[in-house]
Amino acid sequence: MNSYLLKGSKIVDIYLKQAVMQIINRESGMPVFSQSPLDLTTEYIRDFLTKKIVKISSPQTKTGILVEDSEVALLAKESPENFIAVSERLTQRWFDVYNLSEDSPSGNVFIVLYEEDTVMHLAFLKVNYQESFTHFVDSEEGMVQNKLIINRALLGSKTGKADEALTINLNDLSYQLIEKRYTFSGEKKYYFSEAVIDTTPAPSLEENVRVIKKVAKQIGKKFEEDEFEVLADVKEAMYDSIEESGYVAAEKVAKKVFKDNISAQMAFQEEVKEAGFVEESQPLKEVREISEKRFGKQKFKLSNGIELIVPVDVYRDSNLIEFINNPDGTVSVMIKNIDEVINRL
Repeated sequence: MNSYLLKGSKIVDIYLKQAVMQIINRESGMPVFSQSPLDLTTEYIRDFLTKKIVKISSPQTKTGILVEDSEVALLAKESPENFIAVSERLTQRWFDVYNLSEDSPSGNVFIVLYEEDTVMHLAFLKVNYQESFTHFVDSEEGMVQNKLIINRALLGSKTGKADEALTINLNDLSYQLIEKRYTFSGEKKYYFSEAVIDTTPAPSLEENVRVIKKVAKQIGKKFEEDEFEVLADVKEAMYDSIEESGYVAAEKVAKKVFKDNISAQMAFQEEVKEAGFVEESQPLKEVREISEKRFGKQKFKLSNGIELIVPVDVYRDSNLIEFINNPDGTVSVMIKNIDEVINRL
């Protein structure tokens, strides 16, 4: 069944082929496997699954390519011909690792075979249970009694993200992964990449950004650069790099932030790599839409309590806004050529 969703400025065309739901109750110690697929003619089921798939692309998403002869890759390639059996084997492989954790929660796993823009994909979606109150109608001694009870196996709203997810492109075995850290023998681990798919993904955009900001601040301090200017240039450089190439390039950030200071540029590039930064060879889907939302505006909080949100294009234009370094060490912000001021209550 076809679903069309608008994400940012792009219409995502997803065609659900087959889907199955497996129940993961940690107390029982084993999954409850379904022997038949979900009914994809039901609109709310299509809606639920499609929105979970679309929301896998996020700043927290990691990317990579599966090893061609790995167990998960072989299962993925077999899934169009043997969907129900493959779904059970894939869930069992994941559960054998997951169940060893001391704090991993119960939930449901959805295995979905779908086409996106005519390319076949397999998705693994893990949705944790949530607690919420509901009613229960009981009868005692012939009298109706309405009770308030806690339901501990709710899956949340249809618009929420999956708690963990893996999508595999069946053409080239590239994948997108959202994973959580759980405790194994007293140690927090990213178990999904380490023990389920047996491959090391590139860091997520969020992880790369965290490293870049931290190192830029350190290098900027070492070379006596103003921190607010360094971080503003970092944000603008990441936005430009993603718009141009689809990923954050350390060299472009270094040149933008540290301009003619070659020593600072070299130090920055060396230290971000040592800190775990990896330029993404496998691009994240919707990365430009994510970049627009995350880096498309500069946000400043001034020491006098004023907060500014400035679009990147405006920030670049000295005819519209200017930051002036005063002789006494303070900074003045001049906002120019304003036609109208609107007060939004």
